Amino acid sequence: MDHRFKELLVLREAAENGDGTVLQITTNSGTVIHAISVAREGFSYTGPTWTYLFESDGLTLIDAGEAGSHSRLEDGLKVAGFSPKDIDRVIITHGHEDHDGAVAELVHKAGVEVWAHEIYAHLQAYDPRSISRRAISPIQKEMWRVAEVNGSFPPTSPQRDEYVKRRQTLRIDHPIKANETVGRLEILHTPGHSPDELCMKLDEVVFTGDHVLPEISPHPTMKVEFPPDIKAGLPDNYKNADNWYGLARYLQSLKMIVDLGSQWELLPAHRYYNRGHFNFINTERAATILDHHGQRLTDILEKVGGEAVNLENLTRGIFAHRELLSDNLLAGLSEVVAHIEILEDLGDLEVAEDGIISATGQSNHLLFLSELQS
Repeated sequence: MDHRFKELLVLREAAENGDGTVLQITTNSGTVIHAISVAREGFSYTGPTWTYLFESDGLTLIDAGEAGSHSRLEDGLKVAGFSPKDIDRVIITHGHEDHDGAVAELVHKAGVEVWAHEIYAHLQAYDPRSISRRAISPIQKEMWRVAEVNGSFPPTSPQRDEYVKRRQTLRIDHPIKANETVGRLEILHTPGHSPDELCMKLDEVVFTGDHVLPEISPHPTMKVEFPPDIKAGLPDNYKNADNWYGLARYLQSLKMIVDLGSQWELLPAHRYYNRGHFNFINTERAATILDHHGQRLTDILEKVGGEAVNLENLTRGIFAHRELLSDNLLAGLSEVVAHIEILEDLGDLEVAEDGIISATGQSNHLLFLSELQS
């Protein structure tokens, strides 16, 4: 698919996966956007983090890359004709380390303002792992058991711990509420991949962070419950974690993008350029991802069939086209669990206390999907 910008100039073409690429995009309304690809350390399945710089009530940067990548961001800014000190604010699309990891260094060197969704500000004092790794149901307990038995438990590292410490001390100058505007930029809250995920509309463009990506389907969160100590410190409107986590919430957020209409061009955080070519996408890509998850719900129900099955066998059946080893098994398990949670809530599946899964004979998910796709 070709882009629908007024003009796109490649200021620097770098690696085949897009590392170091710098673009100058002019929208049909005349806004100039610089897209700067910030390479990550070592191999990354998602590739570099794409950051975006533009003028809207001050020079605004969307995301900054992972910790340790500030020099690569600064190099890309120089190619675009800017320096970090030109930037007025950085807006964090969501609190994953390849997006906000370099923000602290950017603040230290350039004194920029930091904007993030207000739930980011409320949760940043806590290690995200204390929320996401807390099993709250039989199927989640079974997931962590299978992961541990197969050596797929996520490792800890000094680098990860250092990222969490930096994140905890980061000052959020402006906690964003949904539907805020910054000049001509309109901010949307689209949780599901992360509770604080933001998409932003400008002219005919939507910056999607990890919410909508080309080539790959962003990983949805599973359901969570805030631990009592965290929940006690949250405002009442954030205490119900179902509003911010889980595949059902992610699908509802995808529908928000679909409902904008196909005239919107999307600027994602990953895979915008890969294998030597651009991946231009519009809101139809959100519809494709929504359909993908809908088909997976049906596939899981069909795989279960009339038999009682365990999570590991079900997951390996769903991903029969891939070899699930210790380094990627947990990702497959959590993907399937996120779908099982919807099917269980809708009454299509039952999960016993020991994690065994069985079908009820119902297909209520079809109505759920038809409402999302209407």
